[in-house]
Amino acid sequence: MALECTYASLSAVDQTDPEAVQALLQSCVRALLDPSLWEWAIFLTLVCAAIGALIGRSKGRWLAGFIWGAALGPIGWIVIAVAKREPRECPECGRKNSPDAKVCHNCGIHFAKYASQTTRSRLKSQDRSRGW
Repeated sequence: MALECTYASLSAVDQTDPEAVQALLQSCVRALLDPSLWEWAIFLTLVCAAIGALIGRSKGRWLAGFIWGAALGPIGWIVIAVAKREPRECPECGRKNSPDAKVCHNCGIHFAKYASQTTRSRLKSQDRSRGW
């Protein structure tokens, strides 16, 4: 007699019969180790992680979004959506600025202008400003 792993069979099993309990336990283990169940679980976890990464990307924290989405699914999406944005680090002085800052509060460089400059033009401007 093959037992199904259901709540009804669990409540109907004779707990004093060790063989019946063992048979039901084996049936439940077989159901939990079914590869199609795990394929769906892995697929849904990856989808939730990808959506979390997309939400986190808008906050500048895609890895945190990926992890929260994979761990908690839709709850993780909410966690990363309400999280603060990552502070912007100045490429010149290394200080943290607000995420929406256009200019570094410490050294005064314009982030957009700095990003558009090449390394060579930055080196040339440093050489001119220093003098001998």
